[in-house]
Amino acid sequence: MTATERSWWWRCAGAGLIVILVSLYFGMIPNIEGCAPDIGADNLGSIIAFELVRTPVDVAALFGTPPCTEPFLAAMRHATWVDALLFIPAYSAFLICALIALRGYGGSLAGVGIAAVAAAALFDQVEGFWLFMIMDSLPGSQGEINWLIPAVRAKFALLGVGAICIGVLLTRHKGMGFVFGAIIALGGAATTALIVDDAYGALTIQGSAIAWLALFVVAFLYAIIRMNPRALVADVRSVD
Repeated sequence: MTATERSWWWRCAGAGLIVILVSLYFGMIPNIEGCAPDIGADNLGSIIAFELVRTPVDVAALFGTPPCTEPFLAAMRHATWVDALLFIPAYSAFLICALIALRGYGGSLAGVGIAAVAAAALFDQVEGFWLFMIMDSLPGSQGEINWLIPAVRAKFALLGVGAICIGVLLTRHKGMGFVFGAIIALGGAATTALIVDDAYGALTIQGSAIAWLALFVVAFLYAIIRMNPRALVADVRSVD
């Protein structure tokens, strides 16, 4: 591994840490689940449930009635701003840094992945715009929601493509790179499931979480031990 590759893995791991911390922060926002203690059988959480609404009736059910609505609305606005200003840039850097680090294993495929991630981030910002528009005039109009629906699904599909590209490139490594690459590619494939049917929302979220967590681990390992399985095994044996 060259010094340049390793520096990109350091950047990837750093961005991944931010992604994890922000993901945890979303769940800590006060009142973020205030009006929706039980959001469907899949329990996707209020933020994802808001992204997946299809009608103003869905929005009205999610945001409930006073006195719950106002604090929940404030929490959702806060989450949407954090998403736009911090989470989207962080996950974009996380995935793109990995793809840049892997260019030597397939420049064209890495380019496809970078384009997919960049497009996903753009769709995510468009999604946020329509979420704000809906919140400005609760429960929003069907026309606004009709713009939101394709943006959300395109975002997840493109993020899945980006993860698949990373996974395939990693499988061209020996040792643990192959194993983690397979996990990331499968997680990426699951992330695209939402474009088939809304019933696969939970699978989409779980696939994305698995792929991103696996990528964070492999990025950290590449940055710290240069992903040299033989050296790692030798060190473990010497300790024993």
